[in-house]
Amino acid sequence: MDAAARATTGRAPRILIAISIAYLVLVLAVTLLPAPWPASEFESPGGVLNLANWFAAETWTRGSSAEFALNVLLFVPIGLIAGHYLRPWWLRVLAPIALTFAIEIIQLPLPDRVSDPRDIAANTIGALAGVLLVWIVRAFRRDRATDPDRAAVH
Repeated sequence: MDAAARATTGRAPRILIAISIAYLVLVLAVTLLPAPWPASEFESPGGVLNLANWFAAETWTRGSSAEFALNVLLFVPIGLIAGHYLRPWWLRVLAPIALTFAIEIIQLPLPDRVSDPRDIAANTIGALAGVLLVWIVRAFRRDRATDPDRAAVH
C-alpha cells in the first residue's frame, strides 16, 4: 500500500507506529530513570499531590526558563502522537495530560526526580500544542480536498 492509499484509509505505516512507541519509551526513560544531576533538594513536600505547591509563588518562580521550555518541547511529539492515533477528540487532549500527571506521581518516591506542578504545566502546554498542530494540518487537508479551486491551483 502506497502513502496516498494509507492516507485515505487512515492507517499509519509501521515505521510511524514504531517511531511513536520509541518516542514514548524515550520520554518515560528521560522522566523516570535516575537523573544525572542531584535533584531531590528541589522537591517540595508532597510534590504535585500537595495542593499548596500549586499556589505557592516559589513553585512558579524557581527553576530555569530553559528547563520549562525543554519540558514543553519534550511533550509536543506526545501531542502529535495523541492527535494522530487517538479518537475521540477529548481523548486526544486528556491522554497526554493523564500521562504527565502519571509521570509526576511516579516521580514522587524517586530520589533523583522532582514532582513539580511546573512540569505538568509545561508538559501540558507542549502536548496541547502537538494536538493543535495535528488538528490544523487535518483541517487544512480537508479544506484542500473539498475545495476544487484550491486543489486545481496546486
